[in-house]
Amino acid sequence: MTKQILIIKQDGDKEMFDASKLRNSLEHSGAGKDETEKVIKHIEKELKDGMTTSEIYRHAFKILKQFEKPIAARYSMKRALLALGPSGYPFEDFIAEIFRAKGYDVKVGEIIQGACVKHEVDIIAQKDDKKIGAEIKFHNELGNRSDIKVALYVHSRFEDIRKIKRENDSVLIDEDWIITNTKFTSDAIQYGNCVGMKMVSWNYPKQGNLRNLIDETGVHPVTALTVLSQEDKTRLIKNKIVLCRNIKKNREILISIGFDEKKIQNIMEESQSLCGL
Repeated sequence: MTKQILIIKQDGDKEMFDASKLRNSLEHSGAGKDETEKVIKHIEKELKDGMTTSEIYRHAFKILKQFEKPIAARYSMKRALLALGPSGYPFEDFIAEIFRAKGYDVKVGEIIQGACVKHEVDIIAQKDDKKIGAEIKFHNELGNRSDIKVALYVHSRFEDIRKIKRENDSVLIDEDWIITNTKFTSDAIQYGNCVGMKMVSWNYPKQGNLRNLIDETGVHPVTALTVLSQEDKTRLIKNKIVLCRNIKKNREILISIGFDEKKIQNIMEESQSLCGL
């Protein structure tokens, strides 16, 4: 494709359409070479100046669903995390399960006394002698970012917790983390690196980002399943079913919230393909 097309990103910034970025995303989702090139050719035919990345995503997702639903589900993972809203609590539970899959003992929503005030810590994850305190920042829109104010606030809270002298001189939290489902501003990343606070977003850092953690642990949100409508996803989350791998053992809940036998079978089959149940 020779013509340059200006597209609009989620945060409102503009950039030239780059087919290699779309190709990498499709291949990462498990699409084969033939499927990838078919999607790209279709997108290139539809492209026009001012097209948004969301429009490009919808076109690509629609085509992928025709090939293989689990590939489409993996391609939609970033947006599947958005669907865990509107509150951030299901996202906290999701991140807690990622830590558990990595062998950590996890507590969610612990109240801890600091030198000045008490603090509610979203996640405390411990393995061996390392204890992580993680603040979980959920955003309902991909264009929203966690900024420098968030980084400053979170670091100061953990510093206040560390000021308390604990029994046997043990440090209650060894590492500070901020985990978000979208992105950080450059100032937030710069500050986090300066004070030694670990920053994890969808695509940051280059290794060990949220996308990598999902791939590594196989922990997938139920909202990634393509056979579910947005209403279906909302009903599942209200019934505390956040993880794809928990679908199978909650068949009775699926029945109780009104799914018929055919729908349940479709959900089970896609869950098995996506999550390896």
